[in-house]
Amino acid sequence: MKAVIFGLIVLILAAGLELLTHDDSGYLVIGYGQWMIETTLTLAVIVLGLAFIGGYLALRFISHIGKTPRRLGKTRQRRRSSRASKMLIEGLIDIEEGNWDRAERALVKDIAYSNTPLLNYIAAARSAQNQGAYERRDHYLRLAREAVPAATFAVELTQAELQVNSGQFEQALAILNHLRTLDPRHSQPLRLLKSLYLQQRDWNQLLGLLPQLCKRRLVNKEEAHSLEVMAHVELLQEAAQNESDAALIDRWKAVPNRFRKHPKIVAAYVYALIDRNEQDLAEQLLQDTLKGNWSDELIYLYGLVQSSDLVAQLARAEAWLSQQGNNPWLLLTLGRLAQHNGLWGKARQYLETSIAYAPRSEAYRELGKVLEEIGDSEAALECYSKGLSMATSGAVEESTKFSLPEKANAREISLSDADSSAPQLTGPAS
Repeated sequence: MKAVIFGLIVLILAAGLELLTHDDSGYLVIGYGQWMIETTLTLAVIVLGLAFIGGYLALRFISHIGKTPRRLGKTRQRRRSSRASKMLIEGLIDIEEGNWDRAERALVKDIAYSNTPLLNYIAAARSAQNQGAYERRDHYLRLAREAVPAATFAVELTQAELQVNSGQFEQALAILNHLRTLDPRHSQPLRLLKSLYLQQRDWNQLLGLLPQLCKRRLVNKEEAHSLEVMAHVELLQEAAQNESDAALIDRWKAVPNRFRKHPKIVAAYVYALIDRNEQDLAEQLLQDTLKGNWSDELIYLYGLVQSSDLVAQLARAEAWLSQQGNNPWLLLTLGRLAQHNGLWGKARQYLETSIAYAPRSEAYRELGKVLEEIGDSEAALECYSKGLSMATSGAVEESTKFSLPEKANAREISLSDADSSAPQLTGPAS
């Protein structure tokens, strides 16, 4: 296009020159030494114009030849970049399909020509992580920092995340604490710390982190409540297993007042007291808690406690019967307490009623013990058989939403639902 325009300009100038020199073409003499050139002005202008055009074209040609290597280099670079982009896409697809080894090879193959080296290196690090190649993972992340220094924070976040997932908690904790000093407002380090503390079972640190998680709205109220309950239960269990009586009491005192009547937390402490034979303290705690906070789990535990005044304990439980009706958990507890008092007839009545409303293997077992005491061995054997069959078959009563432990041991408390609701009870089984 430029050549066409240039040609038109030359033609216009030539035409203009012809018009100007039509009547008088002029005369030009050029002398140099013994040489002399005589010509018309028109011809001289035409020759000079052609010489100028020829010189210009020659210079353009030489310039074009000089730029050819660079142009070829750019073409090769475009092709390599295109191939690198293609390998990146293939690598990401392999990651989604779980082909970690192939993904890693694709992601680093043409990385020198990639327009997104940061993305390549991070994806390659994740692929290496899934192969258990932690040294290669860290190597890729180091190269990512070198390739894009401005992305150091993001790269270190990725490294901490991968280390948490691989169980390298000490290294991850060091990185996350460093990142928090760099940017205290950033939410992702807090999320990773929450995951780290949960996996480490570092309940004290988790409790300390919860206010910040709530402030940043990284957990809702329900999740924060469940996490706090879980942490206090776990800390009570740890104190029960590993520490002295004084340490256990101090751990209970450290529980905030708003959680002192939570069934899961109370249950954890009561199990620890039963293990230490602090029966009266356990009975008093359950009695105080159940006054205004009925819990089937806690009434179940009340039947495992043998206080120094079993008669009064049975009387208190029977008073609850008028308020709770034929609650199978309360009836099971009453059957046990009646046994402890040697009231075999009453124990039998309570246990049979409990089974009628919600048959459980342990209720059959307790009834079998009572029947043995009164000499009905055949009926006792039948109860043991039913209880064993129910236990070995894994049958779970439709009337309950959770299974309570059958042995007074703090290690057996389930934390699958730190704030589960009480069971919904139905009528007696047909």
